[in-house]
Amino acid sequence: MTMKRSALLFATTSAVLAISFFILVLARVAHIPSTIRDEEYGLYSDWTKSHFAKNPPQGQLYLLNRSFKFNPLEQSACNPTNIEKAGVPKSLPRQLSDLGDAEYLFDINSPTRMRIPWKYASAEVSPNQPPGTFHLLAFSRVAFSRNHREAFFAVSDACAAAECGRGGAVYARMNQGAWTFQSVCTWVY
Repeated sequence: MTMKRSALLFATTSAVLAISFFILVLARVAHIPSTIRDEEYGLYSDWTKSHFAKNPPQGQLYLLNRSFKFNPLEQSACNPTNIEKAGVPKSLPRQLSDLGDAEYLFDINSPTRMRIPWKYASAEVSPNQPPGTFHLLAFSRVAFSRNHREAFFAVSDACAAAECGRGGAVYARMNQGAWTFQSVCTWVY
């Protein structure tokens, strides 16, 4: 009977350890939350300031009122080889791919959300304005690394003028307290 107890105790302990390990692994896998948080808005703000650093937006600046779907594993202009060459950790594109077709609403009218020096308006669709008189910025959700020092997302600047009307994937890294941005791949509208 003692041998049976020892075997049962060993089996129970092994099962508990296996389940604990599995839960620990799942808890450490990064995923994108179901709402857009301040950290994402901060990254969008920093990218926008960087994007317009040399040439501030001319005309009206609009921000799409929701995120757009970006699956880097299915994007023809942004193949896995380009992403890998840019040094993007494999877990980041996977997070974006896992979102599927979901779009998430922006709360861009709150002054604590988008902190940029230009006035902007929210838009549901591209404005019916002449080319070159507006910029419509749109963002995908952001996939962050576990330590939140790396990020991967996509942007779009639709304005139907020669200097914009393009989008692309961006790899961001925190460097001495500030985000630096690297274009991974681009597409033109």
